[in-house]
Amino acid sequence: MRASANTKRAVFAVRGMSCTTCALGIEKRLERVKGVESVSAGIMLNQVYVDYDDTKIDLEKVTEEIRKAGYASHVVRKAE
Repeated sequence: MRASANTKRAVFAVRGMSCTTCALGIEKRLERVKGVESVSAGIMLNQVYVDYDDTKIDLEKVTEEIRKAGYASHVVRKAE
């Protein structure tokens, strides 16, 4: 997907994401959310990398979607 001028990146720590199936489930859920441009989940560090359009979605909504998938999470890094 092509990044917009409003694209930001955030890294979320995700508790309980212990296997590839877990990571894929989170990726698929977030890919369906309006404003999320790309997602990459890494089980080695239990982190999810999200590129998002900050005019369409905020980080609280991303955290909520991860929670709805069954995982606790919080932002560990936000880049402009």
